[in-house]
Formats: sequence, structure tokens, C-alpha cells
Amino acid sequence: MIKKHVLLNKMVLIGIIILFIGMCVTTSSTSNNIIKKSAMGISNGNTLYVGGTGEGNYSYIQDAIDNASDGDTVFVYNGMYDAVFITINKSIKLIGESKYNTIINGTGISIDVSEVTIIGFTLQNWSLIFIGSNNGTINNNTITNNIFKSNKEQFGLGGILIFNSSYNTISDNTFFNCGFIILGPIGHNSIINNTINDKPIVYFEGASNKVIDNAGQIILVNCENINVENLELTNTLYSIQLINSKNCLISKNRIFNNGIGGYFFNSSNNIVKQNIFSNNLYGLLFIFCGKNKIIKNSFQTNDFGLIFFNSSCNLISQNNFKFKYLSINHHMLSTGSDNRWFRNFWNRPRLLPMLIWNFKFIRGDRRVTILPVSPDIDWLPAKKPNDINSTAVNIRELMLNVKKNSVSNMFLFNMFFEDFSILKKILSFKT
Repeated sequence: MIKKHVLLNKMVLIGIIILFIGMCVTTSSTSNNIIKKSAMGISNGNTLYVGGTGEGNYSYIQDAIDNASDGDTVFVYNGMYDAVFITINKSIKLIGESKYNTIINGTGISIDVSEVTIIGFTLQNWSLIFIGSNNGTINNNTITNNIFKSNKEQFGLGGILIFNSSYNTISDNTFFNCGFIILGPIGHNSIINNTINDKPIVYFEGASNKVIDNAGQIILVNCENINVENLELTNTLYSIQLINSKNCLISKNRIFNNGIGGYFFNSSNNIVKQNIFSNNLYGLLFIFCGKNKIIKNSFQTNDFGLIFFNSSCNLISQNNFKFKYLSINHHMLSTGSDNRWFRNFWNRPRLLPMLIWNFKFIRGDRRVTILPVSPDIDWLPAKKPNDINSTAVNIRELMLNVKKNSVSNMFLFNMFFEDFSILKKILSFKT
């Protein structure tokens, strides 16, 4: 039964990640229409009550929200509240009697308007507060003094997701085994005094020349020259996020048991060096990124080690890859091209060059077909595991030695069958 729950959680997380990628693709070409914080606060309106014993109290949070108006307060008494999903489409305050005893269980809250405040709840079992919309800009929301918690087996699912939203205040919240996610065109958010697994959540926006050496989760937005060093990052959904950031160093960290170890969006010229990524669903995810260097890291038994989505001209060198699955292409996924791979150790000593297949997605009316296309190539795989603790890395020399990804069709054909051995059986002429 536990294995079934783990598999279900993985499937849910994969779906969420695909959704996030779709969001990022949709918004990558759109402008960032930021609405500055309005001076008009929520007025003092009526108070609607949920739970308790008072006459006229609602039994369900959604029913009270549906009957509220802009400026009203929905006050929720202590208790356990289960629902399919709660949608807030009015500028209201949603207040729990006690953040320890007013519990929203196994569901989520979607904030579809500006000027919403949520205070005083525990959200558990992958419950998520989502702030954002594909249809317009949502701003000036406040999430404060809440508890978010999930089980370790849920791969960090739960917490707060901000998408395409600015001028929000996220403060004094406590996260356990989940986390905080920020995606899309963003800016001017105030994210302060939050902790995850009893460590600080570090959020920098427009910062430079800083060293982060104490954190449980890191989010860098429009930053440069930030060093993230010697941390243990575990049991989050996204442990490190770099958004529109450059020239940062991620070095000598242990990143394990997360949904995604490192998420890079539209970020370039960063170095990820001498880290250990283990038992994550995804080790590193790059979307619209180029000219990053992934050097001397250890990727151990992640479901996927590296994913490159529309990301090219990155250097992946002298890393150690230990696969959770037999095929390398269950460990990598790339829809970019022309990334450079050099002297990586691929689970075992290899004499022949290693192909890292790129894929393209063909969208039909009812399904998406994934087809392999021309691969990247590690021409000189390491014959023994690389010493990831060695600091001797000559990036200029590495770049000069990485060959272009050109290879004969027959060689591609043979190597394709090596990586996808099941095809040999399907196409075998043996009787």
C-alpha cells in the first residue's frame, strides 16, 4: 500500500511539473504587466462563520466564500476541513481560529483575485495555496502565520505556489516537507520570516554578491553573483530556484529527497559544481537556459538526473551518474540541442561514446507523442568515477576538447538500440 501511495505521489508530481513547464512556455513571451500595490485595502465588511455551533454557521468553507462579498471576512472555527478544492474569487479575509487546530486536509486553495488575506491555518497532506491566473495579473495578496506540512513520502507536494503575480506578502509561515514555489513573470514580492524544516527560506530579488550558507530552501529572482555553498537541502518540492539569474555558484551542497533538486528558468552563466543530488524525483531541471556549467557533481539514484527543456549550449562535464533505472534515457530528458557533454561517468566504465538522446513532443488531438531526435554525445566517457571533490577544473580546456555532436547514421542506429534494448526484442527476427 505504501508503494502505491508513493507511485501516486510521483505521478501527481510529474503532472504538476508538466503543468509548470506549460505555464512557463505560455508566459515566456508575454510581458510582465505589474499592477502596483493599491492604497485601497479590504474594507470592514460582514463576517461569515464556518464550523462552531452558532446559528447560521456554514459547514463548508467554500459555501461561506460563495456567499461573501468583497471586503467580508470568513472566520473558520477549529476543526478538520476536507474539500475537493477551495476557490477564492473575491477580495476577502480567510481567517482560522488557531493555526494549530484549524486544519485544511488534503486539498488546496486557489486565489483568483487580488487583495486576499489568509491567516491562521494548518494545510496538510499536499495541500497547496495557489496564487495566479493565466487570464490576468493577480497582486497584493497576503499569506501569513500558517503551517504547511506533508509527509516525507509525498516528495515535497504542498505549500505555496505563486504564478505570474507580484506585490504579495508571504510572511511568518512554517513549512514541513513541502515548500514555496514561484514561477512566471514576477517581481516586488515580500517573502520574509518563513522557515522550512526548521531552517530559513531564503528569498532574494534583485540581489548580488551574497553568500548563502544557512537555508532550507533558496529562491533567487533577477539575481547575480550569489554563492550557495555547503548546505543540506532535503524534503522540499523545489530546493533551489534560479529565475532570470546569472553568474551564480551552487557548490558543495547535499541535495536529496526532494521533488526537484535545482530549478533554473531563463538563467545563464551559472555554475553547479561538486554537489550531491540523490533520491530526488528530478536532480536538475533547466528551462530556457544556456551557457550554464554542470561540473563534478554526483547524481545518485534520482528518478531523472537532468532535464533540459529548450536549453542549449550548456556544459555537462566530469559528473558521476548512477542510474535508478537500467536505461540512461530513463535518467535524462532533453528537448534542447547542442549541449556539451565531456568525461562523465555513466554508471559503469564505457569504451564507446555515450549518446544522450534529445526528444521532441508531437501534439495530437488526444495525446502527445515523444520521439527521439539527434542526440548529444559524450565522446570521452570516464572509465572510472570522477573525483568530485577535486577542485582542478579548467573550463577553457574542457570547452576546447568537447567535439560537435555529429555522428554517422549507422552508429546512431546501433547506439539507439543499446539504449532502448526493448526495441531489439520487439524487432528481433528470432523465432
